[in-house]
Amino acid sequence: MDTGDQKSRGERERARSAEARSVRADAREADANERAVMADAREADADAREVTADKRKVNADLREVVADARAVEADAREVDADARQLLADVRQADAASQARHVEERMRAADERAVAAELRLAEANVHMQAAKEHLIAAAKQTATAEHRTEDAERLMSFADEQLVVAATKLAEATSDSEEYQRALFHYTQLVRHRMANPLQVIVGAAATLRARTDLPIDEHLALLDVIVKEAVVLERICLAPKIMNPSEDTLDPTPTLSGLASTAAPGGSSRP
Repeated sequence: MDTGDQKSRGERERARSAEARSVRADAREADANERAVMADAREADADAREVTADKRKVNADLREVVADARAVEADAREVDADARQLLADVRQADAASQARHVEERMRAADERAVAAELRLAEANVHMQAAKEHLIAAAKQTATAEHRTEDAERLMSFADEQLVVAATKLAEATSDSEEYQRALFHYTQLVRHRMANPLQVIVGAAATLRARTDLPIDEHLALLDVIVKEAVVLERICLAPKIMNPSEDTLDPTPTLSGLASTAAPGGSSRP
């Protein structure tokens, strides 16, 4: 394997390592987004509970106002009954004494009627306040529901991002493991196939160094042998092929799913 191929292989390994680190960073960022979304969901849930408490308080105030209104209505009925009783007493009593008594009772009835009207006015004020509280509680409930929906959408998006990040991380890990396996097989295959050419080259070179008196034709023949075996070594290093049944279990070429779609037209995604 020449220096250019080694550099190219090193650059591809660094690029894949950088991609794996980028995928892990995306996974961590997606996890942080999911945690932020869960925090927003908890805050929205707390707001919804506060709105529910306000609604319960408003309902209690409304019940109290209704009770006061019923009490005022009862007082008004009692006043009306007293007035009827006074009229009945007027018909049955003496004119002068009963008239004074009736006037006193009428004044008392008037005072009670005025008090009943005041209580009724207060009840109306409480009713209006209760309606305003109910309207505000309804608005807060709608806001809380909207925030809950937003939180659910963000959680769904975070889940999708986590799935994508996990898929990319799994692909990067699988590609890295495939490269490690192919490199191991490549090393085994090349080591097994390089022994004979190296022995021939070393023997021819040793002969040339020891036999400086060789005839020119034998000298050139040894050089041809060295060149031929060097070409064999180059072919073994750059494009090793399975040539022996004992090598059938070796596969020095990695199979990468991620590079199949990014390979250049007419080129190869294999190192």
